[in-house]
Amino acid sequence: MRPIDEIILKTQRLKELLAQVPEEPTYDTWMEQIHELLDDREQLLAAHGPDLEKADQTVLRQLVDDSQKIARLIEAEHQRLGISLGTVRQERKASNSYTDPYKDIETNFSGLFDMEL
Repeated sequence: MRPIDEIILKTQRLKELLAQVPEEPTYDTWMEQIHELLDDREQLLAAHGPDLEKADQTVLRQLVDDSQKIARLIEAEHQRLGISLGTVRQERKASNSYTDPYKDIETNFSGLFDMEL
């Protein structure tokens, strides 16, 4: 198998994985697969950079287009995670203020009591 073929296969697999974001139980495994494919692809590109110059220009254009799609999908997932993280933070803050609404109030009232009886 030529190096360009390996790069193409890893690129296609990345696109497939990014197109279907899983729910919480398998999300971590999915994310590990994404990172692993990105690392493998980067190593292949670094190792076979000069060989890619000899490849067919249409194949290279397709690789560049696919890389841009992958970058957009990763950015969209990053934004989705940022939004969900913000939502979780707001929910946690609302939950904390509901369970203890006086948490942020100074609780030292000893100066208000007259100790002489």
